[in-house]
Amino acid sequence: MTMDTERYFFILKGGVFLKQKRLAAFAIALLCLFLFSGNSFAEILQKAPINPEFLEYQHQKIRGTSVQSEFVPKSRATGYVPSPLDLSHVTPPVFLSAAGNRDAVLPSSYDLRTSGHITEVRDQGPYGTCWSFGAMASLESTFLKAGKGAFDFSEWHLAYFAYVDENSALPAFSQGDPGFGSDPIFDQGGNPMKATAILARWTGAVSEEDRPYQNVSPWPESSRPLSSDPAAKRLEKVYYLGGEFDAATVKNALMTYGAVPISMRWDSNSHYNETYGSFYSPSATDSGGHCVTLAGWDDNYPRTNFNITPPSNGAWLVKNSWGTQFGNAGYFWLSYDDPNIANAAVYLGADTGKYTKIYQYDPLGWVDSIGFTSAADKTTAWLANTFTASGPVEIGAAEILKAVSFYAGASASVYRIEIRTGVSPNVPRSGVLAASKEGTLAVAGYNTVEGLNVPLVPGSRFSVVIRLTTPGYDFPIPFEYPVPGYSDKASASAGQSFVSMDGATWLDLAEQIPNSNVCIKTFTADSRPEKPVL
Repeated sequence: MTMDTERYFFILKGGVFLKQKRLAAFAIALLCLFLFSGNSFAEILQKAPINPEFLEYQHQKIRGTSVQSEFVPKSRATGYVPSPLDLSHVTPPVFLSAAGNRDAVLPSSYDLRTSGHITEVRDQGPYGTCWSFGAMASLESTFLKAGKGAFDFSEWHLAYFAYVDENSALPAFSQGDPGFGSDPIFDQGGNPMKATAILARWTGAVSEEDRPYQNVSPWPESSRPLSSDPAAKRLEKVYYLGGEFDAATVKNALMTYGAVPISMRWDSNSHYNETYGSFYSPSATDSGGHCVTLAGWDDNYPRTNFNITPPSNGAWLVKNSWGTQFGNAGYFWLSYDDPNIANAAVYLGADTGKYTKIYQYDPLGWVDSIGFTSAADKTTAWLANTFTASGPVEIGAAEILKAVSFYAGASASVYRIEIRTGVSPNVPRSGVLAASKEGTLAVAGYNTVEGLNVPLVPGSRFSVVIRLTTPGYDFPIPFEYPVPGYSDKASASAGQSFVSMDGATWLDLAEQIPNSNVCIKTFTADSRPEKPVL
């Protein structure tokens, strides 16, 4: 057993398992999952270790401990829950880090409000939906920063379909006992990986005008989101800025892209100073997980403005989702020295008209990663999905494969993409090599690679094959699979996803790890023949 497995087994053995009978089945399934963590699923496949924060969160659920902070002011909700995916190994992207910007002089202070590159403060009301507000705040801000327009996206729509099936092909994440209130949908909590998965599969982003947020409980039936709600924009990339919070990287990201959502810990009201609207928790903690959005910084913010004096001056300007009545018109200052700042990311979007159709098997996104135990270079592996072209949406048009998206578990990941047509069943590198592309992904996270133009024949089988190298990380293959209490609805069939150590010998992933698929999506567009000019 691993140390985490032993710890978990000790908790079960200690009597909590017997007292929490309603969670017995969940506990047994979860224990089986942990027994596999770090061990081979198949003879040569190995899964990355489970996120320790996720383990602790599941322990809290088994113990019956509430994840909602008891110290949130005026009965405001939080809403952050961890993912099974451990990204603690991710290093900051060089071009945004201090090392890659030696000639760049960062200003002592910065405020996205001054340049108009951040949207208004929202209010999550009584629900544990801060994670959806963080994702949307970043997406709105990056559109503004790029000069692509002002948008207000629906947090209500995102949070709803994270826990309600959109249809049989787009299932939701697992519902459990609400951790942040009593609502079975909007009090489940979430994290950046869930937000990424839902948006990346084309569930949104929907306009706030089409599906407005509800600040009342119970919420009206008329506000229930629909799968027919039109998307205003699409998610294109999510950059994860490092396993450890790196101030220089985040500052450069704020200046380059826009608002940066993070997780923090609102563990005690005694750490919040109402006079100055400032917060500092001196110790690392597992309680009070909350998602907020960084909007700037001040290197000279006085450390004397906090209830507990931190070691140095300096603070982050934070946009909260508790309405404008909180803090400084909805903002507060978070000390640089707070040890609980984590999960910094940037969400980047694109127009809905770029593509017509999406092919995918991973509606719940990147749950964890796997690698090959016997590979000479464990940081390199091959992954592939085969699809059957369904034909253009528009009559008289041709379907053209335009782009591919996938996740990279390390900064500076190197890829080679192959698009093959006329593929034989279970042989993803057969058929005709119709296009290929190589490159480097500067930032870990969700990436969309464009520049592929391959006509697809309706009813024909094609494949997307990727050779991926994740420097310093021995689990290069991102995949979706059922994790008890998180992604139970993940499903897969044989003949969909394949993995390989060398690109020659392939394993059907669903036969190695039941209900598992690699995380590759493909985007196509309809193309009409040009009319002759008379």
